[in-house]
Amino acid sequence: MREGSGENTSPIRAYLEENTIRNMRMDSNNGNGVKKVPVTRNSKFFGGDDFDLEMSFATEYLEQDANQTVILYRVDLSITKTNDVYKETRADAIRFLDPIELPVIYEISDAEMKSYESKGNRGIYSQTGKLTFSVLISTLEEFGCDISRGDYIGVQITQTHREYFTVTDDGRVGSMSNSKSLYGTVPYVRTITAVPVDPNEFRG
Repeated sequence: MREGSGENTSPIRAYLEENTIRNMRMDSNNGNGVKKVPVTRNSKFFGGDDFDLEMSFATEYLEQDANQTVILYRVDLSITKTNDVYKETRADAIRFLDPIELPVIYEISDAEMKSYESKGNRGIYSQTGKLTFSVLISTLEEFGCDISRGDYIGVQITQTHREYFTVTDDGRVGSMSNSKSLYGTVPYVRTITAVPVDPNEFRG
């Protein structure tokens, strides 16, 4: 995972910032036919066409240069049965929509040592670290999907092993911060946090 240009800067944001100055006056032809509401913040130096152009650079970087992907397993809430009293769901009662492979930038933190007995530190075992990844909002729109807390994420570690995580922070609120917007215009990226799951809970 490439390091950003500053503290807590995502690789996507760093990549865009590196390419902005030389491309500020280039024209962008966005032919997707989607009507957009104009955002005029900072438009004197960075307008809508500039934003669309930078998004095309970010998409190219993710899909061709970084070439990292995760598999999204969305919970189908319309047919998943929950307990009427506690609003909880058994693992074997969860139903999923079709999985989607998304281009992202991800990082898996170092493994953590856990213990089955916290007081005596008995039964120590190693657990995979948490997963953090950044995904463009335009990518979610392109695939017609969203990421919510409780969804599952698969990461192909080797040709024969896929690690699974469950989403604990879907990045919706965080996407509104200035650090997730490009030069103070509109949000462009969401950062998702997920923790590893037991194989008995989810196997893809």
